[in-house]
Amino acid sequence: MSFKKHSITQVFVAGLLIILFPSLGLGQNDTVVSAVKDTLYVDKPSFEEIGTYNAKDSIHSDLRNEKIFLYNEAVVTYGEIKLEAAYIEIDLKKNELTATYLEDSLGNKYGIPAFTDGSENITASSIRYNFETEKGFIEDVRLQQDENYLYMGKAKRQANEEIHFVKGRFTTCDLEEPHFHFQLSKAVMIPQKRIVSGPMNLWIKGVPTPLGLPFIVLPQQQENQLTGFIFPQVVPTSQYGFGFQDLGYYVPINDYLQTTFYGTLYSRGSFGLSNATDYLRRYKYRGSIEIGYERFRLGFPDNDSKKNIRVVWNHSKDRKSNPYWTFSSNVNFNSINNPQINIDPANQQNLNNSFNSDVRLERTFENLPIRTGIKVSTRQSTSINRIELVSPVYNLNMTQIFPLKGLVSSSRGWRQLLTRFGVKYDLEGKNSSSFADSLLNQGRFNDIQNEFRNGLKQQVTLQTTAGLFKNTWKVTPSMDYRTNYNFQTTEKFIDTNNQIDTRTIATPGLGQAMTLNVSATTVLYSYYRYIGPKKPLLRHVLTPSFGFSYIPNLNPVNSIINPTTGDTVEYSPFERSIYQMSSTRDQQLITFGFNNTFELKSTDPNDTINGVKKNMLIDQLSVTGNYDLLKDSMNLSDINLSMRVSPLRALSIVSRAVVSPYTWNDSTGVTLGTYALQDRGDIGRITSASVNTNVTLTSKESRDKLQSNKEKLSESWNAELDYYMLHPEYLVDFDIPWKLTIAHVYSVNVNTSRTINPVGNYIPLQTLNFNGDISFTERWKLSGNASFDFKTQKVTYMQMNFIRDLHCWTMTFNWTPISNYKFFSFQMNAKSSLFSEAKLRLQKPPFLL
Repeated sequence: MSFKKHSITQVFVAGLLIILFPSLGLGQNDTVVSAVKDTLYVDKPSFEEIGTYNAKDSIHSDLRNEKIFLYNEAVVTYGEIKLEAAYIEIDLKKNELTATYLEDSLGNKYGIPAFTDGSENITASSIRYNFETEKGFIEDVRLQQDENYLYMGKAKRQANEEIHFVKGRFTTCDLEEPHFHFQLSKAVMIPQKRIVSGPMNLWIKGVPTPLGLPFIVLPQQQENQLTGFIFPQVVPTSQYGFGFQDLGYYVPINDYLQTTFYGTLYSRGSFGLSNATDYLRRYKYRGSIEIGYERFRLGFPDNDSKKNIRVVWNHSKDRKSNPYWTFSSNVNFNSINNPQINIDPANQQNLNNSFNSDVRLERTFENLPIRTGIKVSTRQSTSINRIELVSPVYNLNMTQIFPLKGLVSSSRGWRQLLTRFGVKYDLEGKNSSSFADSLLNQGRFNDIQNEFRNGLKQQVTLQTTAGLFKNTWKVTPSMDYRTNYNFQTTEKFIDTNNQIDTRTIATPGLGQAMTLNVSATTVLYSYYRYIGPKKPLLRHVLTPSFGFSYIPNLNPVNSIINPTTGDTVEYSPFERSIYQMSSTRDQQLITFGFNNTFELKSTDPNDTINGVKKNMLIDQLSVTGNYDLLKDSMNLSDINLSMRVSPLRALSIVSRAVVSPYTWNDSTGVTLGTYALQDRGDIGRITSASVNTNVTLTSKESRDKLQSNKEKLSESWNAELDYYMLHPEYLVDFDIPWKLTIAHVYSVNVNTSRTINPVGNYIPLQTLNFNGDISFTERWKLSGNASFDFKTQKVTYMQMNFIRDLHCWTMTFNWTPISNYKFFSFQMNAKSSLFSEAKLRLQKPPFLL
């Protein structure tokens, strides 16, 4: 025989055979050699490993009765198979093996027989097996396979390997006395296939319940997955009435494809039909697609009816299948551009303001710097009720190549300009439409077609770089040339009200743009030594950059006379095309920027390797702007300031500000064309500023646990876990006693319409967001999130979750007391994946509050 890991039963029987190998009645051609006292080598093709046995107290051989006795912590091993018990008896005459427990002086049991093989485990109060009849008798057996546990009161193994047992218990709870189990009266376990039982009912904490079935069939792990129904969720109250949600039927087509059909029905006439299909080919691709049709009817008195078609498709290709082709999709489309209209009233997407979809196909070429691809995408904005459809966009990109590198033997001095001379090319063709979502709901496809804009864009970039002044300065000259061919252009005209209006005409036009640029940058290091016992040293790194850009206007400029004022209005014919060009004049820009970092170094006696401790005081402090030589006035642009600091591991602060160097009208707030330094004697005013502060508070051990959770989530094939992989601090974990994430956002914008909105010089916006959880006990946890608006002095959103860990079940109470969509829900669900659909959910949807 040959031992294979097909099922826990077969492995168990194989282990018993191995244990009794001394009593197999060796023939004349069999050879037994005793190498050590407790080890036997059997020259027999049926055995593939060396079997050993030992005991803590003693090993006794009764030659007269042909028995072997192992006392106290008796262990028999064969490869990965291991049998442990307080007492093991091998009867060579009867070809039987018996393993059982013993009792101490106080009558407590110890050494209960335990059989293991890898991850599979069996425990029983006694085991008796006869190798001649191939029958066995087991009492109080406990089998574990993955997360499932099977208890047998009394069991008998037949010669055909079937096990008949009574007083069985099946559960996913790992306790000796499980919180719940299914009581099986009489049952038969067919190894590698199934367990068939007679009447079965549910027991909770040792108390029988009236819930049960006249018979049950439990498939084993090795058997192909079976089709079957998925129990629906009962929705007692909703805006659609009483209903059953997601009654399903599961069909495993093969090892690579599985599908489930769902149906939802409510008492007021609303219903939904959907199909969810998962597919996976290892080292090739994986994905899932869900298609649903929903019809909403609110009933009397409105009797309003709406239809929705929903498509969700996620697909990713493994690069191992073909490194040169890439195909991916991330589709989330709803024909009703409103997340609040959903067959599930408590849907988590009811706060979303957009639905985005992308389908992309890309191709790279071996040994060629070329990449090409095509994409179809949609952007559904629920806040402005518009849909942007790109169908399709085509790209052809040539990464930077260096055609002159092989012509020059040396790269020193001026030759750097030749060896580093690079050429890059990009081509794009796009067909896009932006339209109101009502056109799609009303089926006005001709109006959608009239909104399409299309064109072609090409861009060539020439660039080189060189080091000057002993490589202290890096100089980069470049040239960009772009051509835009639009199939639609813009025309302004005088309407019937004697006002200037704009319309799009189907007249193609060619637009051009060219930018000549040269930039220079260097790095300056400064060190400041301070007095102190730790010899602190401040390191300042300044990276200045300067540039000059010339942008000539190569496009035609149209003009029209305003009949009201008589002024001439110039405009670009491409200002509403798919590739816009709004500039109507030449530009000569002098650009400048200064980036700074500050780091403090000090001696650290605890660091035995470097002896230095580094603290980054300021991660980034930058100043940028430009000056246009060809503008008639206001040549200097606004100055942009930004700073990022991370004083603690859990704390990050990012601030930005825009400073206008020009004076302004005190009564209206409008910016004027005179410098503030000349008019007011100061550098200007801040037109906008923001400070974003994020902090995650928890213990060091919990922070390491957050990182560990992130790594585990990255290994799971579940799109629902992607969000928590990016934000592990939002995952509820009972191993983390507490954590709190605080995000503070403060921004101000200058008020340029004080006569209309006299609220002050600046319009502030300040919010504070909280997200966290805390464990009251080992099993109770409170989690939630909230947003506070300082302007209204109100909490604008709050959600609280009370979670109770019931060991093998989880109870959750979700409550949203403050929101535009208030609701609560109560849910109990099993942790085991086997009973993932066994859950009880009661909810009150948002529209009923």
